[in-house]
Amino acid sequence: MRKKLLFLLLAIVVVCSTVGVAIAAESEPSTLAEEGGGAEGFYTCTVGDYELTVNKSNLNLSLKKGDIEWTSGKLDPDDAETNDKNIEDGLYVMYRSFRRGNSTRYDRPITRITTQPIREREFVERGDGFDATVRLTDISISFKVEVRLTGDKLSVTVPDSSIKETSAYKLEQIAIYPYFDSSYQTVEGGKIFIPDGSGALIDLNTPGNAQNEYSQRVYGNDIGITAPTSRANEPHRITMPVVATMYSDHSTMTVAAEGAEYANITAGTSGISRIPYNRTGFRFIYRQEYDRFLDSKTHTNDFQDERNHFDACVDFNLMSEPDVNIADVAALYRDNYLDLDKKKVDNVGMRLQFLMADNKPSMFGRETVNMTDPDFVLQTAESVSYYCKGLTVAVTGYQRGGLGGSKPSVFPMANKAGYRNLGSRLAMLDVPFNFTVDYVRAYDRAGVSNANLVQNISEQFVVLNDTRAGSTATFSLLKPSYTAKLLKNDVSRLDGYNAGLEATNLGGLLFGGYKTEAFTRTDLIKQTVELVKNAGVSIALSNPNSYMFNVMDSYIDTPIEYSAYLIETESVPFLQMVLGGYVPMYSTALNLDYTGTSLTLRLIDSNVYPSFVLTKEDAIELYGTDSQSIFTSSYEVWSYTVRQTYEDVSAVLQNVVGAQIIRREKADGQEVYINTYSNGYKTVVNYSSQPYVYNGVTVEAQSAVAVQ
Repeated sequence: MRKKLLFLLLAIVVVCSTVGVAIAAESEPSTLAEEGGGAEGFYTCTVGDYELTVNKSNLNLSLKKGDIEWTSGKLDPDDAETNDKNIEDGLYVMYRSFRRGNSTRYDRPITRITTQPIREREFVERGDGFDATVRLTDISISFKVEVRLTGDKLSVTVPDSSIKETSAYKLEQIAIYPYFDSSYQTVEGGKIFIPDGSGALIDLNTPGNAQNEYSQRVYGNDIGITAPTSRANEPHRITMPVVATMYSDHSTMTVAAEGAEYANITAGTSGISRIPYNRTGFRFIYRQEYDRFLDSKTHTNDFQDERNHFDACVDFNLMSEPDVNIADVAALYRDNYLDLDKKKVDNVGMRLQFLMADNKPSMFGRETVNMTDPDFVLQTAESVSYYCKGLTVAVTGYQRGGLGGSKPSVFPMANKAGYRNLGSRLAMLDVPFNFTVDYVRAYDRAGVSNANLVQNISEQFVVLNDTRAGSTATFSLLKPSYTAKLLKNDVSRLDGYNAGLEATNLGGLLFGGYKTEAFTRTDLIKQTVELVKNAGVSIALSNPNSYMFNVMDSYIDTPIEYSAYLIETESVPFLQMVLGGYVPMYSTALNLDYTGTSLTLRLIDSNVYPSFVLTKEDAIELYGTDSQSIFTSSYEVWSYTVRQTYEDVSAVLQNVVGAQIIRREKADGQEVYINTYSNGYKTVVNYSSQPYVYNGVTVEAQSAVAVQ
């Protein structure tokens, strides 16, 4: 009997132990847990003029330079009830749980995932910073954080090779010090900068009305994964991975130095999402949701299995000067992150693009609608070049059949002899001449083989709708290898045309590809830069991303305002401050959205040259074509406005050709902006309805002047 009782007790113990292990595995499925206590206390090192102190348990840090202090997340001592201690965590992690057959998303600071994410022996002290391995044992994810202080720059890197995961939990995003240099409630003189369009400021002086954070993907969404949108009024794409917090006594310029193609910019003000802090920074995207097609019509929601591979690096550039100007941020970004060579800019420029032909449906297929001929382009250029010494000319729709359905290349050309003569004659006038072509998208009616088209992550061909009003055209994405083949072939055949290229979407539309030609966004960046750099002809790019800035010859379709999100309070010409004087910059076609004097003033304020799309025939002929949204384009109608706009812009900007904006100010309480240039001139732009006197010079309402 005693033996039976002993056996029964032993069995109960074994069963309980087994159940206990199962429960422990269910509640804490870590494969990364190790013995050893968590890191405690603080580490301090001095580098140059800075003292860096970090809390080893959550990686919260501070930097001191004299009386100025930067923190990665500091609680307000006077409002303990509202404060959220989570802002003291150095990193936030978004992840997916795939346990029990469900997929659940979580977004948490590291100490809410694991109470002791950094172990003592895995915090490495360095003379210029520290290394720390973050072990999120609750979700079986770990990665390394490398922090270095060099001069006025704090760099924080998460190496791709350090990331470890298991199948039960998958990493989705990491936010690196999202509350660095954040501020509490309203801040007198405080501003946040985000690179939306030409640039935008968020005023921190007074509570705003915005209910949502600003959140946009750097370089635009990846349409190789997410479905493309086709709104006519799309928000501006983020083309530069830079943000800033600006206060009266110090500022910080934050840059995604590595992994920008997988970064997302966020910005919020006090009160949004019940967070009483003003903040901006970067989140890095390792995985995304997508629609996985089961057949041609049926799809289900899915999640990237293989994560994106890249080193995530954020640079916090510390600016200790008081009242830092937005132009100071632009100069710091240009000088430290862009290797720019100055292009030849001798005069105030103007770009005239001529639509040669388009096509529309007819009884027997499609008929060509001829709008302009090469002789008319030459006559117009000769006339305009008398008063515009910086003229450049481009043609579009010059292929057989016109623009709609044209091949994604310069050839076949409808009138080779005519364009050869045009290029030769324009060269004699010293007028640059370009063929406009899209090497990235192809009209679906252009007959491009499926073998040359990109497939998305669901192995579907990517279809893009035309955003022009009234157009029913659709486009497909071309493989990078085919893009390179087309451009190189065109370049080899351009001899004798005295022409360069305007490449729309090249260097602006960034995506990944799958199946027959797999490539990442990182791969496409490298290939595109090399393609343009080694092209051997002048190439103008349309609203390109920052990695193309040093290889392009001119910038077309330049944004001159922001997207006007509710959180944004002021548009600034940050993009133009970065590139002005280095690269000629031209606006979008003014006649497509002409608003008169206010539009001219924005060009002057931004130091951007005017652009028009013109035709010989009246635009009524375009009805029924994909270009019918061009409702007015006849040069006969627009000739006076073309000249007047150029002369108004040139009268001011001729004084600052080749110079950079080094300071931008707004007159107190008035819609008047003063831009100071590196050559000593100032442009004073009066958007208001009343005259404004600046240093004894009267600037009439709705006008602009240049003064020394």
